[in-house]
Amino acid sequence: MENRETSSDLLVPREENKFFTLRKLQGISIVASVLLPMVAAYIVFYTGLGIPSGTINQGELLQPPINFNKIKVISLGEEVSLVGNASPKWRYLILSGSDCNEECENLLYTSRQVHIRLGEKANRVERLLVTDESITHEKQEKLKIDHPRLKILRLNKNSINTLHELTAHQNISDTKAVLIDQEGFAMMVYDNQHSGNQLLKDIKRLLKYSYEK
Repeated sequence: MENRETSSDLLVPREENKFFTLRKLQGISIVASVLLPMVAAYIVFYTGLGIPSGTINQGELLQPPINFNKIKVISLGEEVSLVGNASPKWRYLILSGSDCNEECENLLYTSRQVHIRLGEKANRVERLLVTDESITHEKQEKLKIDHPRLKILRLNKNSINTLHELTAHQNISDTKAVLIDQEGFAMMVYDNQHSGNQLLKDIKRLLKYSYEK
């Protein structure tokens, strides 16, 4: 007996293929609708593409961003990685003079208030003070009391000078807060001419358009 495929037999797999293709396209469109705005916002923030100058960020952009994962520094005679081995967080790296003077303390206060105002998202941000190895024990203890969540890294003068050179900006003083993203790239700098509201506006936008890792 001769086997014959009817038109209805041929239509079944075609209809199934169409169904699965449609479902696949729907899945892709849903993922794209979520990811594309976030990617676009991230690119716009970093590059300013499509937005008039002066309206994107409150801090000063470092162009190009600096990969801090590859930077080795000397702390108490040992070579250490600045952020390479740390957990993925957004970081304020505060660079100061030898003993964290008044200008440094003002910037620490501003960054602390920003950290507090982030509320439940504060765990995604870390503050790190880089200071000279000559900082006194008394000063360190005072900073720990005033800023219990602050990490202090004591570096030799050559390492501090290198960090200052890498993050230098014509509009920013030597005492500054360097904003480092979750991937370890330094991308923006602030100093005491910036208010807490300005720092908060930038970091809230970045936290909004980035995934927690």
